Amino acid sequence: MDLNAVRLFVAVVQSGSLSKASEQLDVPIATISRQIKMLEQSLNMQLLDRLKTGIKPTTQGQLFYEQVYLNIDNLLNTERNLQQDKQSLTGTLRISTIIGSDHIWDLLIEFQQRYPEVQVYCQATDRVVDLVADGIDVAIRTSELHTDNVIATPIMDMQGIWVASPKLLERLGTPQTPQDLLNFPCATFGRAGQKAVLFQWKNANGEVRSLEIPCSFLSNDNSAIAYLAKAGKAVCFMSAYTAKPLIAQGELVPILVDYPLAVTYTVNAVYLSHRHQSAVVKAFIGFLKEKQGR
Repeated sequence: MDLNAVRLFVAVVQSGSLSKASEQLDVPIATISRQIKMLEQSLNMQLLDRLKTGIKPTTQGQLFYEQVYLNIDNLLNTERNLQQDKQSLTGTLRISTIIGSDHIWDLLIEFQQRYPEVQVYCQATDRVVDLVADGIDVAIRTSELHTDNVIATPIMDMQGIWVASPKLLERLGTPQTPQDLLNFPCATFGRAGQKAVLFQWKNANGEVRSLEIPCSFLSNDNSAIAYLAKAGKAVCFMSAYTAKPLIAQGELVPILVDYPLAVTYTVNAVYLSHRHQSAVVKAFIGFLKEKQGR
């Protein structure tokens, strides 16, 4: 079996087209097509469906990809590791992160300032990611993990905060208790079909109390919630990290500060436990731990 042909096949599956794989690898499309056809002949099976809309692996092709992807990736990583050190770190970091996580964007900017030769591909999505099928090195997630083939490294804690613009508070008054929110237009981070946010706080005795707050506007993007809050259209529950500079600038005011939140969300960097980590991935995980003092 020609390992170079296998490498080209993996690149085509990951990119979704011959042309994109050609651009990424700087290999002519004709060469890639010929090599993959020879690979199919040697295996006596069709690996790719060549459609008008692009390239898609056949059922056998997907199975073959899942079997060889890690091996090819490990070989390429080994080659990179032999050629690079910390001062000359190069390569590509492929990450998937939750939508609207401003803290992640700031961390990525700082990481690339430290390692300017590293290219970052960042996929922002809330869906469940298949690290192998999607070709992702590290996924940033807050949800619970239901698999034992990954390592989850906690990198930060996220917390929400209730805020409103001064002009909204001047117009409608300031909520003094969680129950008061029922009389205000509210907005929060949410998903399709969601109609309310569960506000959980601790009382003076440390007991957890909760109340469902109906919301007139929900979005999976923090920037949309921030825009609505600044426009004075709603009292908003949003990321404290996103709200902090807006509060400092006087655009937003924190409310219900006497009702401390009972819930924080741990953000994890998730990566495969059985994959050999490239120097780039090791540097990124180390960087995240360093920034969080872990």
